[in-house]
Amino acid sequence: MISSWFADVVLFASLIASLLAYLVVSRHDGSYFNVMSPLYIIHIPAYYFLPLFFNHVFGVGATSFAFIYVYATVAVENVAFAYAYTRRTRNIIRLPFRYAYNGFEALSFIFLALSVLMYAPILLQFPEYLLDPRQIYQHTRTGFGVNFYLSSTLAYLAVILIQFSKRSMPVKGFVFLVAGVILSLHGAKGQVLSLILLLALYEVYVRRKKFKLLQSLIAAAGLGVLIFLLFVASQALGDSPAEMLESISQYSDYTRNAMLVIDSHFPRQYGRLTLEAQIIGRIPRVLWPGKPRNFGGLYLDDQFFPEALDEDIGAPDFGMGIEYADFGVFAIVYLAGMAVLRGWLARVFVRRLGYFNHPADFFIVGILAGLSLFPVGGVGWFLPEALIVAFALRFASCLGADTVYRERVRTKRMVLPSFSQSSDPAESV
Repeated sequence: MISSWFADVVLFASLIASLLAYLVVSRHDGSYFNVMSPLYIIHIPAYYFLPLFFNHVFGVGATSFAFIYVYATVAVENVAFAYAYTRRTRNIIRLPFRYAYNGFEALSFIFLALSVLMYAPILLQFPEYLLDPRQIYQHTRTGFGVNFYLSSTLAYLAVILIQFSKRSMPVKGFVFLVAGVILSLHGAKGQVLSLILLLALYEVYVRRKKFKLLQSLIAAAGLGVLIFLLFVASQALGDSPAEMLESISQYSDYTRNAMLVIDSHFPRQYGRLTLEAQIIGRIPRVLWPGKPRNFGGLYLDDQFFPEALDEDIGAPDFGMGIEYADFGVFAIVYLAGMAVLRGWLARVFVRRLGYFNHPADFFIVGILAGLSLFPVGGVGWFLPEALIVAFALRFASCLGADTVYRERVRTKRMVLPSFSQSSDPAESV
């Protein structure tokens, strides 16, 4: 075990590296709210501030190797993402298939109606919990995935599409309100937060609003208050301030559980857990009634916290402990490589969004920013599904359109398209 002061040194060194990476991206985008913000709003408290409180109150229960390894990996991931995202490039990757700027408002209302219809059976089954949506969330952990998760994704798509339409603010406000109510009735705190962050990303990368440092700090403080209120509304936090802090600090278990895996010398899984999360997690239980419950990261829950699965009270998260169980000390290499890939893709689609101004690209930007637009939990990276949705949006925008485009990119001068521009950076067909 290590002392609190040594843990503080390691933790703050990792925090400084992560904040410097964020500063590099902020300077690059000219905004202190940017593509790294959604994950940082969650990870900075969960990886740094809450563990700092927990360590000083309850002590550090990990070895020096585990503690250093986990926080070095967190810092390396953030630095790798920032490096890949801020690399200069002149080329814009073109996507196949045609696209148009048509019917966004109609598609928005269709998706909003489908979101309500998909979630209606769950509300009808649990009407007694309408004022306590957290109970709905707890009762629908298994067997309701198709209705639960598709409803959320459709609500997000409705909000994205209405933003790109030319409808008035009252109409857009109506869509936001209905989508917000539906997402809040899911009982998951992250879904409401993702909706707010989605609107903020739209302001930055579509409307080109630049958030200064003070504005970003005020917004972060406001989101912090919102997150706390969501905790209060959905969790039993205890009666005293100490009990409340202890209950909230349990959400810092991402790093502690990863250290638990490292210090337990858990048998190497050689990529099995990662593959299971990517493959089994994508198969709906309605199509596979015998789908196991302990696949991917849940296998670690079955080994370390079996009561969580037996009582269906919510499985603790192991953070990078999943990758360590799979790849051992080489987990840092794997995670850094994935961060580079995500940073490169984020750069590609942010540039595309600035050039083509299409909701399909914005949807991918939201995914790469870490928003849970497919709120299935930690069971895989849903980039392939996001690309399918993006191509579907491109195709749907062509239906009934007077003018359809194929991408023809000019890289010497960046142009921000709008619906009223006649010189779109594409070739009409």
